Amino acid sequence: MKGGTQLIIVALVVTGLFTWFAQIMPQTKWEAPKKVVITPDMTPRQLSKIGKEIFKSAGCGVCHSVTGEKLRGPDLSRVGAERDVDTMLTYLYYGTGVMPPANKPPANLNDKEITALVAYLQSLGGRPTVKIGDIKAPK
Repeated sequence: MKGGTQLIIVALVVTGLFTWFAQIMPQTKWEAPKKVVITPDMTPRQLSKIGKEIFKSAGCGVCHSVTGEKLRGPDLSRVGAERDVDTMLTYLYYGTGVMPPANKPPANLNDKEITALVAYLQSLGGRPTVKIGDIKAPK
Protein backbone atom coordinates (compact mmCIF):
# COMPACT_ATOMS: atom_id res chain seq x y z
CA MET A 1 0.00 0.00 0.00
CA LYS A 2 2.83 2.34 0.88
CA GLY A 3 4.40 1.99 -2.62
CA GLY A 4 1.08 2.82 -4.27
CA THR A 5 0.69 5.97 -2.18
CA GLN A 6 4.19 7.14 -3.09
CA LEU A 7 3.46 6.54 -6.78
CA ILE A 8 0.28 8.63 -6.55
CA ILE A 9 2.16 11.44 -4.77
CA VAL A 10 4.91 11.43 -7.43
CA ALA A 11 2.29 11.47 -10.20
CA LEU A 12 0.48 14.42 -8.57
CA VAL A 13 3.74 16.35 -8.11
CA VAL A 14 4.77 15.75 -11.73
CA THR A 15 1.31 16.76 -12.97
CA GLY A 16 1.44 19.87 -10.80
CA LEU A 17 4.87 20.81 -12.16
CA PHE A 18 3.71 20.36 -15.76
CA THR A 19 0.61 22.46 -15.05
CA TRP A 20 2.68 25.20 -13.39
CA PHE A 21 5.19 25.19 -16.26
CA ALA A 22 2.42 25.44 -18.85
CA GLN A 23 0.97 28.45 -17.02
CA ILE A 24 4.24 30.40 -16.88
CA MET A 25 5.05 29.86 -20.57
CA PRO A 26 4.18 32.86 -22.75
CA GLN A 27 0.99 32.16 -24.63
CA THR A 28 0.71 32.89 -28.33
CA LYS A 29 -2.42 34.24 -29.85
CA TRP A 30 -3.40 33.34 -33.38
CA GLU A 31 -4.86 36.14 -35.41
CA ALA A 32 -6.43 35.85 -38.82
CA PRO A 33 -4.49 37.59 -41.58
CA LYS A 34 -5.49 41.21 -41.98
CA LYS A 35 -7.70 41.97 -44.94
CA VAL A 36 -5.58 43.67 -47.57
CA VAL A 37 -6.99 46.76 -49.24
CA ILE A 38 -5.42 47.48 -52.61
CA THR A 39 -6.55 50.58 -54.49
CA PRO A 40 -5.80 51.60 -58.10
CA ASP A 41 -3.99 54.79 -57.01
CA MET A 42 -1.32 53.00 -54.95
CA THR A 43 2.31 53.64 -55.82
CA PRO A 44 4.66 50.75 -56.58
CA ARG A 45 6.33 51.35 -53.19
CA GLN A 46 2.97 51.09 -51.37
CA LEU A 47 2.15 47.93 -53.33
CA SER A 48 5.54 46.52 -52.33
CA LYS A 49 4.71 46.91 -48.63
CA ILE A 50 1.41 45.09 -49.12
CA GLY A 51 3.20 42.48 -51.24
CA LYS A 52 5.53 41.75 -48.34
CA GLU A 53 2.52 40.96 -46.14
CA ILE A 54 1.01 38.80 -48.89
CA PHE A 55 4.34 36.96 -49.20
CA LYS A 56 4.10 36.11 -45.50
CA SER A 57 0.38 35.30 -45.33
CA ALA A 58 0.34 33.21 -48.53
CA GLY A 59 3.09 31.02 -47.10
CA CYS A 60 5.74 31.88 -49.71
CA GLY A 61 8.35 32.13 -46.95
CA VAL A 62 7.90 28.47 -46.09
CA CYS A 63 9.95 27.55 -49.16
CA HIS A 64 11.56 30.85 -50.24
CA SER A 65 14.01 32.94 -48.24
CA VAL A 66 14.51 36.67 -48.81
CA THR A 67 17.60 36.82 -46.60
CA GLY A 68 19.97 34.43 -48.37
CA GLU A 69 19.03 31.50 -46.13
CA LYS A 70 18.93 28.10 -47.84
CA LEU A 71 15.38 26.71 -47.88
CA ARG A 72 13.50 24.25 -50.09
CA GLY A 73 12.84 26.79 -52.88
CA PRO A 74 15.18 29.32 -54.48
CA ASP A 75 16.42 32.27 -52.44
CA LEU A 76 14.63 35.44 -53.60
CA SER A 77 16.85 38.04 -51.93
CA ARG A 78 18.01 39.39 -55.34
CA VAL A 79 15.12 38.34 -57.55
CA GLY A 80 14.26 41.98 -58.35
CA ALA A 81 17.66 42.46 -59.96
CA GLU A 82 17.81 39.04 -61.61
CA ARG A 83 14.34 38.50 -63.09
CA ASP A 84 12.01 40.64 -65.17
CA VAL A 85 8.28 40.97 -64.53
CA ASP A 86 7.31 38.50 -67.27
CA THR A 87 9.54 35.79 -65.78
CA MET A 88 8.10 36.40 -62.31
CA LEU A 89 4.57 36.19 -63.72
CA THR A 90 5.34 32.92 -65.49
CA TYR A 91 6.35 31.37 -62.17
CA LEU A 92 3.44 32.94 -60.28
CA TYR A 93 0.66 32.09 -62.76
CA TYR A 94 1.92 28.71 -63.98
CA GLY A 95 3.94 27.50 -61.01
CA THR A 96 6.68 24.92 -61.38
CA GLY A 97 6.94 21.21 -60.77
CA VAL A 98 6.79 21.76 -57.01
CA MET A 99 5.42 25.30 -56.63
CA PRO A 100 1.66 25.71 -57.17
CA PRO A 101 0.35 28.65 -59.22
CA ALA A 102 -0.28 31.68 -56.98
CA ASN A 103 -3.78 32.28 -58.37
CA LYS A 104 -4.93 28.77 -57.46
CA PRO A 105 -5.12 26.94 -54.12
CA PRO A 106 -3.55 27.12 -51.64
CA ALA A 107 -2.72 30.83 -52.14
CA ASN A 108 -5.71 31.86 -54.35
CA LEU A 109 -4.31 35.33 -55.07
CA ASN A 110 -6.19 37.69 -57.37
CA ASP A 111 -4.56 39.96 -59.98
CA LYS A 112 -4.22 42.91 -57.58
CA GLU A 113 -2.59 40.73 -54.93
CA ILE A 114 -0.24 39.24 -57.51
CA THR A 115 0.63 42.78 -58.64
CA ALA A 116 1.50 43.69 -55.03
CA LEU A 117 3.51 40.48 -54.68
CA VAL A 118 5.45 41.27 -57.87
CA ALA A 119 6.13 44.81 -56.57
CA TYR A 120 7.58 43.25 -53.41
CA LEU A 121 9.67 40.79 -55.42
CA GLN A 122 10.94 43.68 -57.57
CA SER A 123 12.01 45.48 -54.39
CA LEU A 124 14.29 42.56 -53.48
CA GLY A 125 17.46 43.76 -55.15
CA GLY A 126 15.68 46.20 -57.42
CA ARG A 127 13.05 48.91 -57.53
CA PRO A 128 9.29 48.25 -57.71
CA THR A 129 7.70 49.59 -60.89
CA VAL A 130 4.41 47.72 -61.37
CA LYS A 131 1.08 49.43 -60.73
CA ILE A 132 -2.49 48.18 -60.47
CA GLY A 133 -3.73 47.38 -63.96
CA ASP A 134 -0.30 46.38 -65.29
CA ILE A 135 -0.84 42.68 -64.56
CA LYS A 136 -3.67 40.48 -65.77
CA ALA A 137 -4.03 36.72 -65.47
CA PRO A 138 -3.22 34.86 -68.69
CA LYS A 139 -6.20 33.52 -70.59
